[in-house]
Amino acid sequence: MKIIQSFWSKPSYKKKNVKVHDRNNGGWTDKKYNYFSWALSCLQFRKYYEDVELITDETGYEILIEKLKLPYTKVDVCLDKINHYHEDLWALGKIYAYSIQDTPFIHADGDVFIFRKFEESFESSPILAQNIEMGYPVYKETFKELQDHFTYIPEDILKYYDTFGEVNGINMGIVGGNDIPFFKQYTEKAFEFIDRNTDHLSKINNIGLFNIIFEQTLLYSIADKERIPVNFYINNINQGFDGICDVLGSSHQRSYLHALGPFKTVNLIAGQIEDLLRISYPRYHQNIIRLLRTHQI
Repeated sequence: MKIIQSFWSKPSYKKKNVKVHDRNNGGWTDKKYNYFSWALSCLQFRKYYEDVELITDETGYEILIEKLKLPYTKVDVCLDKINHYHEDLWALGKIYAYSIQDTPFIHADGDVFIFRKFEESFESSPILAQNIEMGYPVYKETFKELQDHFTYIPEDILKYYDTFGEVNGINMGIVGGNDIPFFKQYTEKAFEFIDRNTDHLSKINNIGLFNIIFEQTLLYSIADKERIPVNFYINNINQGFDGICDVLGSSHQRSYLHALGPFKTVNLIAGQIEDLLRISYPRYHQNIIRLLRTHQI
């Protein structure tokens, strides 16, 4: 199985995090932790997989490849093509990365860290993802706002809402699978969802929250409509995501970590991730420290 990661740099350099789901510095409180995170994520995937590819833009290539010297096996510099989109649509780089895949893949965010290979039964899934997100109030609240201000919502989401009276989604810290036609269909609909509402983005309070709908809700709604099962890597996690970023967990428990959203603001966790990089990959850690001290990143 091929691993892909994507880094669209525009959301990471908006200078300031103002609202929840902003992605300056990848959502971390300090840019150094964003670099530590990317390095540790890439290196851990390279430890277990032969093919780990990066989809990025020119700025991302300069930082992750030329300066951090991360050992990706292939790099596609193509995400400058989406620079005309709003900087708060941070999931769009991921959507584009899914759209250009023609062979089975697993996409992993730059804040996901693995400590063993995924099981073959998981890798062979038509669609795979991290975990389901059912009954989260943020989905309902965001969808209501989109209904009030957008002129187009995909039929798949509306059908799911009409059937169940709510909208749900999946956490895509990891996502992918073997059903490439599904991902072609899904990404085409995601871009249509955005493009047909570009003039209405300014009407919603938090553009960042739109990402969970066009990325996470849309995929889950299409899969439900097409009756394609999604294989979840984690099946028993609560809405607080307890344990998913237990950096100091025992080796048999710590097989998968995801420093999602709120965990990035916890300095203790950020420091523990830096320590993992420093201990496991000291050369990469030292290089990042040098680049920071000389103001090269």
